[in-house]
Amino acid sequence: NRNFMRMSINADAKVSFDKSGEVQSLDAVCLDLSAEGLSLKVPIELEKGQQLSVAIVSGGGVPSLKATAEVVHSQRLEDNSGDYLLGCRIISMD
Repeated sequence: NRNFMRMSINADAKVSFDKSGEVQSLDAVCLDLSAEGLSLKVPIELEKGQQLSVAIVSGGGVPSLKATAEVVHSQRLEDNSGDYLLGCRIISMD
């Protein structure tokens, strides 16, 4: 039950998160975005509740969109890539 429509963007993103007191970073793809959430394709599984810093890379001199988000669900993609699909709730926009 979504209150806002999602916009498909398929944009490169950088994701950072705290794991055992150490900041980890990885490359991701933001598949879609709405006012309240986003979905990310990432190379590793992240747990529900994990907080993320997300920077969606934009082109043409437009600044990156930066947000803090929380993983709501994580599932392995069935395309044999080994990647995971994360559904995230946006906590704040930076």
